[in-house]
Amino acid sequence: MKLIETPITSNVNLEAMYPELSKLTFAKQQAVKLYKLYAYDRTKIIYLDRFDTITLLLLNRQRKIKHDEVDTIIHRILKVDRKDVTVNVGYKKQIMEMGIRPRHNYKDIILIEQNVK
Repeated sequence: MKLIETPITSNVNLEAMYPELSKLTFAKQQAVKLYKLYAYDRTKIIYLDRFDTITLLLLNRQRKIKHDEVDTIIHRILKVDRKDVTVNVGYKKQIMEMGIRPRHNYKDIILIEQNVK
């Protein structure tokens, strides 16, 4: 499968695109230096580069994201192995327990964080 960077042609606000997820995932942390949007098959990937961490948020509406797909995304985007990052596969359950309901019904949401030296 191909990993495709989705072009951002205008000044897109992440808070407007993903209002519920941005309240928890993006709001209480340091400023965002760079963000990109990717697509891998039917999985949307939000890439956030902060000054001390890089965060990937994987979203899929149709099915659960497979273990090998997560490894491939980490390897292709971050250029590291899975052992070098923190992968939260229970992120969807975690945000649902907090009472946050995403606008779309996602089958799977995974959070990946990498500390930058």
